[in-house]
Amino acid sequence: MTSTLQRPETVPLGAARPQRATRFSSFTLVSWVAAAVVVAFIVYPVGRAFIGELGMELPAVVEVLTSSRTLEVLRNAVVAVAAGGALAFLIGAVLAWINVRTDARMGWAAEALPLMPLFVPAIAGSIGWVFLATPEAGFLNYWLRKLLALVGVHLQTGPLDIFTWPGLVFVYALYLTPYAYLAISSGLQSLDPALEEAAQVSGCGPVQTLFRVTLPNLKPALGAAVLQLITIGFALFSVPVVIGTSAQIEVLPVSIVHAVTRKYPPDLITALSMSLVLITIVVVAWLVERRIVAKGRFARIGGRGARAALVTMGRWKLPARLFVLGYLGATSVLPFLALLLVSFQGFWTPQVDFGALTGDNYVDLWNRLSVRRGITNSLLLALMTATITTLLSALLAYLSYRRRSFLGRVVDGVIKVPAAISHIVVGIAFLVAFAGPPFRWNGTLLLLVTTYVVIFLPQASFYANSAIQQIGPEMREAAEVSGARDWRVFLRVILPLMAPSLVAGWSLLFILSAGEINASAMLAGPGSPVVGQAILDLWTSGTFPLLAALSVVITAVSTTVVLTVLALGGRPNSGNAP
Repeated sequence: MTSTLQRPETVPLGAARPQRATRFSSFTLVSWVAAAVVVAFIVYPVGRAFIGELGMELPAVVEVLTSSRTLEVLRNAVVAVAAGGALAFLIGAVLAWINVRTDARMGWAAEALPLMPLFVPAIAGSIGWVFLATPEAGFLNYWLRKLLALVGVHLQTGPLDIFTWPGLVFVYALYLTPYAYLAISSGLQSLDPALEEAAQVSGCGPVQTLFRVTLPNLKPALGAAVLQLITIGFALFSVPVVIGTSAQIEVLPVSIVHAVTRKYPPDLITALSMSLVLITIVVVAWLVERRIVAKGRFARIGGRGARAALVTMGRWKLPARLFVLGYLGATSVLPFLALLLVSFQGFWTPQVDFGALTGDNYVDLWNRLSVRRGITNSLLLALMTATITTLLSALLAYLSYRRRSFLGRVVDGVIKVPAAISHIVVGIAFLVAFAGPPFRWNGTLLLLVTTYVVIFLPQASFYANSAIQQIGPEMREAAEVSGARDWRVFLRVILPLMAPSLVAGWSLLFILSAGEINASAMLAGPGSPVVGQAILDLWTSGTFPLLAALSVVITAVSTTVVLTVLALGGRPNSGNAP
């Protein structure tokens, strides 16, 4: 009997694998067109804003940069980010160590930790803390005064005051901690455990091992954490506009937005000039971080593949777990409960009468056309942004993976540029480039969605690049040998294998887009309201119960999306995005 099986030809050891001839296809054309469009939407607005606008106004730029007002808001921003970032770095490092390297970790808490602050949008969480720690009417202050009265201490206000420098720094730290946590925990998971084991054998305790061995040998991860804290801290708008403005502490991002939104016509020269300061700070931080990493004086990942033994906390196990739960409560549970209580009150008061709670605010909220449109627009924008950005990132990641060329690396580098620029700066650039003629996109959803896609494309690309690198070339080659064309390979082989990471990235982008306020504070118009702007408008007008109800609604939607992704097996915290 004749066998129909043929033995494959053997390739001599050391011989190069024959390369398939590169063929031009519709997939290649579509991929490069998509790459060109993405690059154009990044390069053109930034170039138009900072070269076209500021290039002709150099004396005015110098005047803005040297004015006492600019120096004051810059100083305030530096103090807030430095103090809040340092506290966030410390908290993030301790939380990462507890959840990755000790037996005090709790499975659900370790998974949920970086996600919890995302459940409550930063502006809603900031307002939640206003409801908790306002000197006169804050819920925490009211209950603390009741407790102090039992021991003979009678206070009329306080003892907490969120509208102070300590209050501002505290809330900054709460919402910056997840970014430090993500970078440091990723480094801990990859670090060779041999050094820690050696320290423990030498008699070092858990705390000594943390500060004398673990942290010094995590320079790349710590540098990445510091860079993210600086980038995101100097771009943060929601926290200082709610707490800092009431405390008469104005910081640089708030001044930039006010120059556009509170003046007619918008003072773009002032806004762009101040934005140059933000870009300079981020670039300097990035150069310092690269210099530290380039020295190479840190522990590298070992090759033995062993996992670190968990540190036994002993009597410190319960305090460590209480610390983790305390952080989760401060960032999410307490502010959300405060929002929930106020949303069912007729007016904000710390004296809660549970019999008088009502759902009228939710009915009133739905009856307000502008608010209802804001919710609808935000959800639609989040859906479109997450979907378009995820698909674009997957397409471009596969293009770069298939064709490792200089041009592909340039495209990948340009895509990452918005990650190093404040959302406020990107928003101003798009306002300058597309609001006027010939585009006239001002106040439209088209302007918002294109800005959102550019802003969040770097985060999406982190997930896509991570997923594509885990797919071996054999899968693609096998499909091509079977006769599958490029589109079929991408849709039937590559995308399904990338799906877990892409779904995780999609969920994160949905949450971030739904609560985005930095860019939308300048770009959203009367015809395209969004939730972040609606919350800010309600806060400005003092309509606190409606504001709380709107915050609860958007938080509930975001939480539902995240829990659905987790139920499907996605891991939104496993990426490298903020």
